[in-house]
Amino acid sequence: MTQHKHGNPSRGGQDKPDKPAVTEERMLNPANLEAEHHAIEKEFVRLLDQDADEEITKLALGLSPGDLSEILRPLSVADTARILRSLPADPLAEVLSEIDNRSLGTLFQLLDIDAIADIIEEMPSDEATDVLGELADDQAQEILAAMEDEERGEVTELLQYEPETAGGLMGKEYLAVEGSTSCGESVDQLRGMDEDDLEETQFIFVVDQQGRLTGRLSLMHLLLSSPSALVETVMEPDPLYVKVDLDQEEVASFFRMHDLINLPVVDHQLKMVGRINVDDVMDVMEDEATEDISRLAGVSVHEFGEHSSFRVARSRLPWLVGALLGQIGAVAVLDHFESSLESKVALAFYIPMIMAMAGNIGIQTSSVVVRGLATGEVDFYHLGRHLLRELGTALLTGVCIALLSFVVSYSLNGDLQVSLVLAMSMMAVILFAAMAGSGIPLLMHRIGVDPAVATGPFITTANDIVGLLIYFGLAASLLGLGNG
Repeated sequence: MTQHKHGNPSRGGQDKPDKPAVTEERMLNPANLEAEHHAIEKEFVRLLDQDADEEITKLALGLSPGDLSEILRPLSVADTARILRSLPADPLAEVLSEIDNRSLGTLFQLLDIDAIADIIEEMPSDEATDVLGELADDQAQEILAAMEDEERGEVTELLQYEPETAGGLMGKEYLAVEGSTSCGESVDQLRGMDEDDLEETQFIFVVDQQGRLTGRLSLMHLLLSSPSALVETVMEPDPLYVKVDLDQEEVASFFRMHDLINLPVVDHQLKMVGRINVDDVMDVMEDEATEDISRLAGVSVHEFGEHSSFRVARSRLPWLVGALLGQIGAVAVLDHFESSLESKVALAFYIPMIMAMAGNIGIQTSSVVVRGLATGEVDFYHLGRHLLRELGTALLTGVCIALLSFVVSYSLNGDLQVSLVLAMSMMAVILFAAMAGSGIPLLMHRIGVDPAVATGPFITTANDIVGLLIYFGLAASLLGLGNG
């Protein structure tokens, strides 16, 4: 018995739109890619203004799906939809795999359900699942109902898994055979696969009679083996795999750690249910990096690629309001030490230095930690070693900044006491900010909270408040000033 997963070229016996004649793709210069994309974008705009539909189609078909998706990105949703509607289903499916969801949703509003189903069927199963997962439930169900049985079954199965797990990443385009199958029979099954599915196939997978994964065999070794040899005699036994419920970040780390290009996915009975390719993992790494960067910067991940100033402002306001409310704490600290400021006005001159240094040190250390957690270079079990390194770094930088602050302050006002307070405060603030910037993300990671949440505006605001408390606390203690 063999287990064979691939697209059906006959599409269930129903007529489908023919694939377009092969058009030679333009080879864009990678050293000047941005300029070439911009030039082609302007050409599309010119053709759209002239309603030159045939020329639009010809220009679009002459570009790779990746290039076309990048060229369309700056255009309006309406123009993007108009260009994409000119494409046949097969190349359109490839471009839609790269396009942003706003354009995708708008385009689908302009097409009937059968046309959308044709497009979805041309996509790899994992990408088709991603697209349907972005749509409203009622629209997704209508599209599924219009799809062929095989494709509908694959996508329905994949939709059962959480999107950010191995099951949500995997595709169904793979070939699995039993170990008793001959290499010649396996090659015959490869020849029967859909051409698009075959492009993503680097290995055939070997299963037992219950469908449990037992090995894998690269296409090169398969083709070089004797046609009469049994697959189980030439396969690589006990291959690496992941289970369907593993988080996508862990999947990406696994790929990176083992330099993989393809990985089987199994259920909890070790039965093979799908495969993940490296291009799927690259998308995960980009998404996770975008998410972390957005949180570090205090912006919403949804504003990337957004053209509307209103929507961007709406997404940023909650973060900024939160930071503003946090800064009220800094105002409260200043109010508490009002009398200290009145008796030693020179103290006020250095408040921006204290706050800026606390914020910068916090962002530096927390960014390193968040990046280290994402790549696996930093973990909770080696917390002591990492904190010791950051403590040593903070001591060295703190001494240098404190000495420089003392020299600058004393040169400006000649007040030895104020200069000493500033230098000691700088040292203490840098030490605290470094420890907070390192420790808080590690702690949040340990308890299952995204460590990026602990950075950006939040950790900066906390460091501002604590920095002011240290500064004025030392001033009140060493200079004998009242606290108001």
